Amino acid sequence: MRVADHVYQRVDRHTGKRVAGTYEFSFRDATGRQIWQTAKGDSKADAKTERTELLARMYRGERVERTTLTVSEVAKLWLERASGPQGRWADSTRERYDRIVRLHIDATADLASAPIGACKLRDLTMDRVAAWSLANERALAPTTASIALIALNQVCRFAVRRGWLAENPVAKLEPAEKPRWTPQKVAILEGEQLARFLAHAGPQRPLFELLAYTGLRIGEALGLTWADIDFDAALIRVHRQLTRHRVHGPLKTPAGRREVVLAPAVAKLLRERWLASSFKASDDFVFCNTVGRGLDYRKVGEAFRATVKRAGITASGRLSLHSLRHGYASLLIAKGLNVVFVSRQLGHANPTITLSTYAHLFERADHACAAREALEASHATMAGASG
Repeated sequence: MRVADHVYQRVDRHTGKRVAGTYEFSFRDATGRQIWQTAKGDSKADAKTERTELLARMYRGERVERTTLTVSEVAKLWLERASGPQGRWADSTRERYDRIVRLHIDATADLASAPIGACKLRDLTMDRVAAWSLANERALAPTTASIALIALNQVCRFAVRRGWLAENPVAKLEPAEKPRWTPQKVAILEGEQLARFLAHAGPQRPLFELLAYTGLRIGEALGLTWADIDFDAALIRVHRQLTRHRVHGPLKTPAGRREVVLAPAVAKLLRERWLASSFKASDDFVFCNTVGRGLDYRKVGEAFRATVKRAGITASGRLSLHSLRHGYASLLIAKGLNVVFVSRQLGHANPTITLSTYAHLFERADHACAAREALEASHATMAGASG
């Protein structure tokens, strides 16, 4: 493989005139075919640097292909692949990325400029990405702007692996050039607030009460059938969840497969629901609509928010269905239960996740009294010495 000794200023094929600020070079691929490559930089030095990087990649055995694909076309190919470091995407992940590509790569929040998806992949520069991300940050919610940049990063990584890009321009952004977003902490719903919330829950109270006293994720709860509840052993066997299409699907992680203990009062609540239900078969959903179909998680979320509003509950953090799960975890931790047991009940992949999520609660439960005693003893010693 041989790269040409010189870098040339690009010539317009129609006028025959040199194009200012645009350079190109040629190289021969593995078959000996000569290929012309337009440099991304606007100076001869930039073109030479790119030529050197390209040659190094070829010597390492990486595939290098010239492509005329646009960013949108590459994004479509990436979506069709529908996989990432953790394996094949879940349906919900695919839907989220598809929406981001459609609304923020194929289209644009900045009506004064063309969508970034219309840009040729080989012309996609760090500066172009930075300008696009800044426009998103100004026009979109912080979470949406962040997810849009994450999606473009994945598209560019896909292109690098394919040999269509020498490097990922998103990876070269400085932290200040990325959308600034600090996730709002999820509030814990427990005690008097939980009682007030459930009192205003209406028809959804049994579901919300189950979430609050089992820590199940919403998909896991909606996917329960009567066969999953062992009334004699007072256990729920979690082994699948309800997808967004309201059919059974795999759990978030293999660790989600578990047995969750039931408080006698919650077991009684479920038994009363079974007795009153028109759908009692072992494969019928515990929580279903009037025709026996599983519930739509989005409507459940709407019911949660409406209940919070009716109950007049406010919190310093974000109130969501996950607040019920956090309240359950808080209750177990406050009772001094072992982190391994708590982790298993929550369906975490390992106790480290539980500790990182609820470290402040474990510290408060395990060490607050000991800290007070130690401080009191130290203060008494100090006071006695000074007296």
